[in-house]
Amino acid sequence: MSLDLVICALVLVAVQLRISANLLSLRGRVVLACLVFVWSLLPYPWGPGAWVLSYLAGFSVSSGLLAVLAIQHRVAGHYWLPVRELRTACLMLVLMALWFYPMSMGSSYADPYALGFGSFEFSTALLLIGLLAWITRAYASCLILVAAQCAFGAGLLTSDNLWDYLIDPWLVCWAAGWLLRDRLLRARAMPASQPSVQPSEEDKGADGATEAAGQNNATR
Repeated sequence: MSLDLVICALVLVAVQLRISANLLSLRGRVVLACLVFVWSLLPYPWGPGAWVLSYLAGFSVSSGLLAVLAIQHRVAGHYWLPVRELRTACLMLVLMALWFYPMSMGSSYADPYALGFGSFEFSTALLLIGLLAWITRAYASCLILVAAQCAFGAGLLTSDNLWDYLIDPWLVCWAAGWLLRDRLLRARAMPASQPSVQPSEEDKGADGATEAAGQNNATR
């Protein structure tokens, strides 16, 4: 059993919980998550994990970490990390993909994918970015960068390129979708807070007008 299959199983559990979390109780979610996880680890052709890997290729270590976070959120009802840190991690992944994928597909003569084959400069730059994330308390981003490099150093995935440990297309699509959903939810929450302030100001104006009218009547 490889780490690729374990990460794929975690991703499938996270997707399953996203679909059925509102339909099941806490015990039902835990039981179903365990069943899906064990089922996904079964070898080909009985387990869905092997089928998914054969069609979608492997998932990155970052996908596994965020899948664990998503599972924890659906089971416990809250994120283990603050939403601000998750937002920063998703933004980091999307920005990294916007630079990496176009250049790797031929938009420039430089090939960033080649840097993933054990480049000391690239690994040092990622460690410095992880250190900066730790200093700025972006712990999720720091964990992603450090875990990906540790797994790459140990050769835990079938790929021998560091980029495949950091990002994958499905992770980038999820991160972009999460950022879009987060932006829509924040934009929807902002107008909801304004009406609660406006009536109070109108009430104050009405109270002021009433007091002024009372004073005018009293002077008369």
